[in-house]
Amino acid sequence: MSRKRRAKGQARQAKPSFSTDDFLLAVPHRNHAMKTTPQPGKKLLAEVPMKRPKGLIPPFSWLLPYSSHRRVELDAVGAEVLGLCDGNRSVESIIENFAKHHKLSFRESQLSVTRFLQMLVERGLVAIVGRGQTSGQAHEAN
Repeated sequence: MSRKRRAKGQARQAKPSFSTDDFLLAVPHRNHAMKTTPQPGKKLLAEVPMKRPKGLIPPFSWLLPYSSHRRVELDAVGAEVLGLCDGNRSVESIIENFAKHHKLSFRESQLSVTRFLQMLVERGLVAIVGRGQTSGQAHEAN
């Protein structure tokens, strides 16, 4: 594995950090390419198309399994949170709604929902757009 070296004196670029208040004001948007399929027991199957890796050419493609979609099965609670990610509600309102529905404190809900949203972002199902950004700017940043 090769690593690119920085020129001497060149500083490492820091990832943008968000304060808790900024994150609570941010709005989660669903991936437009995502397809959802209801499953028995109030579960939900979410599928997002993936790009084919550049190095996956014959004969490697014959040996290595490749799926054209990333599939994530969500339970009833996960499906509820994903359903609240409509592009209009802020993270804070999603947390408040979740806390009210499940009879939890705001802090308990905040921990659960923020971790779950982080997992949805990592898997490409949701993009979090900060206040003052449009969804087009969020896609350009990724």
